[in-house]
Amino acid sequence: MSSTTGDSKPIARPPQLYKIPTHATYQVTSPPTSASTSTLKGPTLSHTQTPSLLNRKVPLPLELATKDTDHSTLLFPQPSITSPATAGLHPFLSPYGLNTTSPSSSRRASGSTTQLAIPTSIVQHKSLTEITVFTSEQYRSLKHFCSDKPIAFDDNETWESILCGQKFPVIDPGQDAFDIDMATVSLAIELVSNNRKTKNFNALLQHMLNQIYRLLNQDFTGEVPVEAYNSLFLVHIFVKQFICSLTGDEIHSHFEARHNAGGFESFEDGLDSSFEQDINKFSIDPRILHDLRSMAEQLIDALISVILRLDPVASATAYEYYQECLNTFMILVSTQLHQLSASRGDNYFLAILFSKFSHLINDLTNRLVTNLIEQKSMPPVSTNVVYNAYSYLFSSKSPTALSLDPHPVPERSFILLLLLAVQPGEFCGKGGNEFRNAIAKLKDELGSKDQSSVISFRLLYRVIYQQLPSEEICLLFYLLMIENNEFKAYVLSRSDPEIFLLPILRLLYEAIEGKPNYPQIYILLAILLIFSEDNVFNENIQKVLCQQQIPYQSWLTERLLKQISLGGLVYLVLIRMIQLNLTSHRDVYIHTHCIAILANIASTVTDIQPYVAQRIVNLFDIVTKKYQKLRTRAQEADNDDNPVDYIIYSDLVCLILEIINSILTRRLAQNPQLIYSLLHKKDMFLRFQKYKRFSELIDNIDNVISYFHIRIAEANLRAPSTEEVTEIIQTATRTWPPGRLKDSPDLKFKYSEGSDSHEFFCPYVWSIIYRRMWTYWDEEKARIIRDYIISIDEPDEVDDISSTISNV
Repeated sequence: MSSTTGDSKPIARPPQLYKIPTHATYQVTSPPTSASTSTLKGPTLSHTQTPSLLNRKVPLPLELATKDTDHSTLLFPQPSITSPATAGLHPFLSPYGLNTTSPSSSRRASGSTTQLAIPTSIVQHKSLTEITVFTSEQYRSLKHFCSDKPIAFDDNETWESILCGQKFPVIDPGQDAFDIDMATVSLAIELVSNNRKTKNFNALLQHMLNQIYRLLNQDFTGEVPVEAYNSLFLVHIFVKQFICSLTGDEIHSHFEARHNAGGFESFEDGLDSSFEQDINKFSIDPRILHDLRSMAEQLIDALISVILRLDPVASATAYEYYQECLNTFMILVSTQLHQLSASRGDNYFLAILFSKFSHLINDLTNRLVTNLIEQKSMPPVSTNVVYNAYSYLFSSKSPTALSLDPHPVPERSFILLLLLAVQPGEFCGKGGNEFRNAIAKLKDELGSKDQSSVISFRLLYRVIYQQLPSEEICLLFYLLMIENNEFKAYVLSRSDPEIFLLPILRLLYEAIEGKPNYPQIYILLAILLIFSEDNVFNENIQKVLCQQQIPYQSWLTERLLKQISLGGLVYLVLIRMIQLNLTSHRDVYIHTHCIAILANIASTVTDIQPYVAQRIVNLFDIVTKKYQKLRTRAQEADNDDNPVDYIIYSDLVCLILEIINSILTRRLAQNPQLIYSLLHKKDMFLRFQKYKRFSELIDNIDNVISYFHIRIAEANLRAPSTEEVTEIIQTATRTWPPGRLKDSPDLKFKYSEGSDSHEFFCPYVWSIIYRRMWTYWDEEKARIIRDYIISIDEPDEVDDISSTISNV
């Protein structure tokens, strides 16, 4: 099979979702009263794998599998209790359990150095002489700050000249981020070489902390003074340069505080003190000078305090300051970005955050989610603040840059939460990631007696479905569904599943063609699989009819369908994905999840639309033809080792037969159109009776075909029309003898996230941040996301997809 063309760049390793036993053992038992559920666990990496594939973080394409490949890692999920016909199935594999190449990695040379595409429409690489980020006065002050001349922390006149005057620019995505980075590289180099002697950076940190003390004082008027913003801005840009260029030990050395006597042990303790502020705003509060903690810990404490306590819409200056705090927080976490793995290396600030501030994580999570829910934009600029007026009148921002980031505080808030919630276990205690635990503790404000961690599920749900096309919202939706049982119950209990299901289906329908964004496809399929675990949800989507309860979906271009249920639409989209995946992308993960979702829904399928019934049978036809070719080839090879493709298609045949059996045994009378399609292709099914592996599954289908074929023959119609045959089938279903089909437990699959899922999610979140261009990252140094090759030369077209939501 040919792989996809070179145009399809998005590649990523899917999350460790399925949990599958490495060695499958099966027992034939009597059918239980309830459906069996398979819990799938990803196998460990086989030592027999080809060495060139060992360190890749994306799924294995079928054509790369060799006879030395561990085949148990390439197959499909398996029920724990099976009928004899399915007992021979190989264990389903978790494709991401392998550190192997991507499904489309054959589009580029194996082992080639990859770069993340920077959108040329956003970033123009300029020479240093063309970059005018700072005024001449600001640049002179920064040169003085970075020089080998020490500036005492109590040299108020010098610090006033550095931090007062004109406000430093707000960093907008794209060109501004690049220009700021280029303009400060040489300054940072000079500061690093001199700071051991001058300690100017440490003094800057103390002044920044001092400004936050003053800002969070009860006398705060709503306007953030220029010195507060400027001090935070400088900390932001210099810490970013340190992290990009220095080792962990070197970063430590620049954050070692100079302690005097004993003092306070938390930022909040200092704020509660009765100490009177000095008249001079540049006099450092003694509580900062006497703080026993490292400067890094004080910095994180101060940023959390601002996020929790400052109202970002108190003024335009407060909004910008709050935004800069969120940016700085993400910068601190970016030590991880420059390492080869999310779970290795020295992450100085992350370790401090998880070890020292676990008691604030619930409040921080609640605030970040609340920021998302409230969707507050920047308030109007206050005309009585001189530096604000100057900033907005003479800012270098372009109208295009402003439009790219309409709600920076809500967006950065929940992306910061995503980043912290996908961190690996070594930063966390035995209880796991505290941010994930905090997400699990979120409660709806309606009906909750406990007022801690309370939010509005209704408003959160609205924000999610309105912005569902965005990758980060999809990931947040995923985390909420997998971690928060109350929110999951809220979503599944709603009577309007089309609100979120239609945008998801459209994204999948359109994503499988063109330039697929594989990570987003993986997340969306995981969400659908979680939905499909709930039988009430599966029943409900059979009752929602397109063109009656919801408008016609214009994006569905295959055929103009007069009427189709939401459940039928799910089948149509997933079957299409399976077929395109098998012929083009060859990504095991995609058809694994699609088949699992179809199997979970099968027992509830009702009034299947004729076209959907045809697609189910045609899918079986396509798979069996390929299976027979591979089987013949395997027999001719006269080799005991079955090729991987043959094993995969053999399992696909079994699973599609299981799905058809599930519909027939549970809902035969309600699906005459499926019976019609089976009769139309009866010879194809009868041919598979000779294969022992499929015989029991074929027996049930043959039973149905024989019964209804006789009923049609008895009608003695000379040239029966489709309507006549369908009417005969419907009549015959009323006399269908119960118990005629051999019953077996429903084939059910359950989503379960693996212990090393952070190896997918953490680089994926960083790739989103990278592409947002809030900060410019050198792609050569952004090691953790090198396998996430996503082109953003063209803007995301979300407007058309959003119209799906507005039409519902």
